[in-house]
Amino acid sequence: MFWIEQWIKTLFDDDVLEVAGACFGVEKKDISFVGGFENFIYGFKKDNQSYILRISHTSHRTIHDTMAELDFVRHLADHGAPVSKPVLSINKQWVEPILAKDGSVFTVSCYHHAKGERPTRAHVTPEFLFNYGKTIGQFHLLTTQYQPEDHLQKRFIWDQDPLLVHAKSYLPAHDTIIFERFREIVEAINRLPKNYLNYGLIHTDIHMGNFFVSNHELTVFDFDDSAYMHFISDVAIALFYFIVFMKADEAEKLIKADFFMTHFMKGYLSVYRLPKQDYLEIPKFLKLREMVLYIVFYRSTDIKHDEFARRYVETHRESIINHTPVIDLNFEKYYTWSYKD
Repeated sequence: MFWIEQWIKTLFDDDVLEVAGACFGVEKKDISFVGGFENFIYGFKKDNQSYILRISHTSHRTIHDTMAELDFVRHLADHGAPVSKPVLSINKQWVEPILAKDGSVFTVSCYHHAKGERPTRAHVTPEFLFNYGKTIGQFHLLTTQYQPEDHLQKRFIWDQDPLLVHAKSYLPAHDTIIFERFREIVEAINRLPKNYLNYGLIHTDIHMGNFFVSNHELTVFDFDDSAYMHFISDVAIALFYFIVFMKADEAEKLIKADFFMTHFMKGYLSVYRLPKQDYLEIPKFLKLREMVLYIVFYRSTDIKHDEFARRYVETHRESIINHTPVIDLNFEKYYTWSYKD
C-alpha cells in the first residue's frame, strides 16, 4: 500500500530525488526506493553505513513540524533511548527544503538505518513484548523531562494534525454519522485531565511496522506523526495494530490480546508508572485509532478498488456507529506494581 495523495505523487520526480540525495552527499543512482505511507522513503549506503532518506511534502508536515520532530528524536537518542538517529546534511542542517515544479516545497531528512529486521508474528514472545512495553515506557519517562529548543516552534497538538482537522472533507456524504462519532471521541479525549505525568510529546504510532528488532531489542523510527498527546495513546496503538488485523475469531483475539497486554505492561510499568486513572482510559484511544484509520482509507485510497481498505471500512463502520469496544478486555488486570524483570 502506498497512501500518499495522488496530487503529491505527481509533483515528486527525479529532480526532487536528485536534489534530496545531493543534500546528503549521495547520487540518485545510488538511492533505492523503500516504501512509505505518507512520505517517500529511500535507502542508500555511504562509507559502509546504511541510511534512510525521508522526503515529505510540506502540505503534510511543515519544515517547522519536522524540525520539532527531530529535536525530540535527538532528545530521546541523547538519553539512551533506542531510536533511529537523524543525520546532518552536508550543509549541517537537519532538514533541507526542495522546490517542486509547481513552486511548492518538499523537505528531506536523513536517518541511520535501524539495526535488525522488521518484526513478524514469529517474534512475539514474552521477552519481545516486555521490551516493546519497556521501550515505550522509556520514551514516556524521557518525555516528562523534555523541553524543546527555545528557537524551535513546538510540535503540534494531536487534534491539530491536518488529517483530523479536515476529517469531515475526507468522508463520503453518507458517512455523516461516522464524523459525529469521531467528533464525540475527540471531545471526550479533550475533556480528560492533562499534566506532565500523562501528557506530552509522544510517537503516537509505535506499531510493529515502525521499529526493527534484533535479539528482542527494538530500534524505533518514523516519528512523523509525533504530537502532544496522552501517553496512553501509545499503548492503545500498540495493542490496536496487534489485534485488529489478526486473522482470528473474537475468542482467539481476546486470548492473544490478553497475552500481549500481560507481557507488554510488565515491560512498560517496569520503567514508567502512568497513573492508573489515565491508563484505564485506553478504550477511548483504541476507538479513536479505529476511526482515524477509517478516515485515512477514505483520504488516501480508492475504496472501490482497494480490497484491504474496503474490507476495513465495511468491518468497522457498524462498530464505530454502535460504540462497540475494539476489544473487550478487563484492562485493570494488567495494572500492577508487582512485576519484576
